[in-house]
Formats: sequence, structure tokens, C-alpha cells
Amino acid sequence: MTVSFKDALKFIGIIITVCCAIFVCNLFLNYGIDLNAVADAVSEKQQAAFTALRLNNKVVCAVTGGCLGLTSAVLLVFYIGHYIEEHSARFGILKALGYGDFKVAAGCAVFGFCVFIGAAAGYGLSWALMVRFYARQNEGAIIPTVILRYHPVLLLTVILPTLFYSALSVLIAYFKLKAPALTLIKGGDRRRLAKVKKPKEHGSFLTELAFNVFKGRKLLVFFVGFGCFCFSTMTQMGLSMRDYASDMMGYMILIIGLVLAAMSLLLALSAVVGGNAKTIAMLKANGYSMKETGLAVLGLYHIPAVIGFAIGSVYQWGVLDVMINIVFSSVEGTLHYSFEWELFGICLAIFVVAYEGLNVIYTLLIAKTPVKSVMSE
Repeated sequence: MTVSFKDALKFIGIIITVCCAIFVCNLFLNYGIDLNAVADAVSEKQQAAFTALRLNNKVVCAVTGGCLGLTSAVLLVFYIGHYIEEHSARFGILKALGYGDFKVAAGCAVFGFCVFIGAAAGYGLSWALMVRFYARQNEGAIIPTVILRYHPVLLLTVILPTLFYSALSVLIAYFKLKAPALTLIKGGDRRRLAKVKKPKEHGSFLTELAFNVFKGRKLLVFFVGFGCFCFSTMTQMGLSMRDYASDMMGYMILIIGLVLAAMSLLLALSAVVGGNAKTIAMLKANGYSMKETGLAVLGLYHIPAVIGFAIGSVYQWGVLDVMINIVFSSVEGTLHYSFEWELFGICLAIFVVAYEGLNVIYTLLIAKTPVKSVMSE
């Protein structure tokens, strides 16, 4: 076993993301099955409302569940890559002792345990909210009362993701471990000093260093952008959905989006600061200020943050436009959706305050990095 359960449990991001995905999917799939059971009792006057509810159910499952499922896969790729990078010397020694790539990678199947915890938690939470959710959906008696029933087949929402992501973990680790044993052993120390040639001018050195730090962690660049994408998409979509669906659905999407954004940004920025500890210590030893050091390490990550927020705004507009103006266009009484600039401005202001606040926090953490950490280099 190359990955302990204790190590796997540290990757809380996977657990939370899978929990959110299964929570949404089980809630709406269970309701969808029970909703179809009353189809024969729907009158002609109720047909439009029934069709709208059924379409809404399918769209929420496909968009929210599918997006979160893909997010879980992306997070899994990152976590396993990050774990192998941190423990590359250990994996290299195992390979040097004669263990094959697949045998070493098979230990990473334990990451599926994280998925199981998240899926089981999401399944349980969905049932904790199920009665209230059905009551809210039945308000107004616009269609025949949908009766809550338990469907054992939906336990597959826990079993199948666990099996799939366990297999995916092994496959990812297998390809990550294709490098020679000696390369893995030498690459064991991920806290390397950034390799830059110091020019004569003070400012240009920090600029070159910032670009080296930025380019050296491409996956973290993606995760910063992804976190801001989640924040932009889910906050705007969640607040907008309150006008076109129920408050409960809007708040669910909003909370899930904020959780994903927080997890992605905290993970990425923590890895940036942790991965450049020796670079930070060297800058401090050479007299650079806290502000200069913070900008050199974190400054350029504003670029993917802004791009992620912009793409998220366009994405949520596209999803809601398709869902409301196209999918529901044949349903009478459906409201028309258009991009809400006022809401965009509010979310942008919150985003700027939150992201800059995180940068201040991590800059203060940078200031606490001990200079002695560079002495072992």
C-alpha cells in the first residue's frame, strides 16, 4: 500500500466536491422518478407546469451534477499529481527495488475511499433534505401531489462513482509514475528555489522571478482560474435562479459554488506559497520587503483569476439562456432571461474584495516563512 487512509483523508476537496455532486443528483433523480409516477394523473391544465418541472429536473441534474462530476475528476488528477510530486522519492525507491509501475500505482486506489466518503455523505444529506424539498415542490398544488418514495437503485450514485474514481486514480498514478526511478528520487524535494538569473536592475529581477514562479506551476494557474470561474458562475447563477425557480434551488447552487471556489483557491494558493518556500526565504534573506516578495510569488495569479471570473460570467449566462429561453420556450408563463448587469457588478465587487483579501492573508503567511528553511538547500 503506497497511500495510507490517513493520507487520503487529507484530500478533503475531493470529498466535498463529490458530496455536492451526489447531493444534487440524488435529490433531483429521486424527485424525477416520483414525478414521473404522477404523469397519468396530470390534467390538461396542469400539463404545462408538469412539463416545466420535469425539464427543470433534467437540466439541474445534467448541468449541476455533470459539472460537479467533471470537477471531481479534475481535482482527482490534481491531488494525485500533487501527492506523487510530494512523495516522488518514495515512489522512486519502490521502483528501484523492482516494483512495477502498475503495482506501485495500484496503491492509489485508496483515493476512491475519499470518493466513497463524499458520495455517502452527499446521499445522506440529500435524504435529510428530501422531505422539505418535496414539500416545497408541492406548494401551490399546481400538479398532483408527488409522494416521496425510496428507490434502492439510486444507491448506484454512491457505488458507481466510487468504483469509477478508484480505477481512474490507478490509471492517473500509472501514467504519472512512468518516469525513471532515478528521476523520481531526485525530484523528491518539491520546494525548489526558482531558477532565475539575477539582472543588475532590482525591479527586473522580481519581474523575471514572478514569471518563473508563474510558469513553473501551470496546474496551479488553472486552479486559480477554476476557483474564480466557480465563484463567478455559481454566485450569479444561484442568485438568478431565485427568480426563475425556487429559493431553495438558488441557495443550493450558490452554496455549492462558494464551497468549490473556496476549496480551489485555498488549495492553489497554499500550494504556490508552500512550493516556493525556499524562494521566499531567499528573497527575505536578501532584504526584499514583504510586499515585494508577495507580488513576486502571487502577483501574476491575478491574470487567471480575472480570466476565470470573466469566463464564468459568460458561461452562466449561456447556461441560463439555453435553459430558460430555449429549453423552456414551449412552456407557457416562463419568464425571459437576459444578462443581469447589476448582479454582475455586485458579484464582481464581492469577488475583488474576497480575492484581494486572500492575497493579503497569504502575503502575511509569506512574511512568517523562516529564512532558515533555505539553509538546507
